[in-house]
Amino acid sequence: MADEIIEELWKIKNDIAEEYGRDVKALATHLREKRHEEERQVVDLRFLRQTDEQKAQESKNQVGNTAPT
Repeated sequence: MADEIIEELWKIKNDIAEEYGRDVKALATHLREKRHEEERQVVDLRFLRQTDEQKAQESKNQVGNTAPT
């Protein structure tokens, strides 16, 4: 069963790739245009990743700045 699902996913992927001439930029452009046409709200989670990276850096800095008392 899992193999059938994987095969179907690969078929869909290949069909989409062929539709856009295997041009990732053309596909991305299409998806951006479609997003604007449908007026769906897009959630941008990049700021969360930055926050996590900043927290990790702060934690790393705190470990390096601890001095025995």
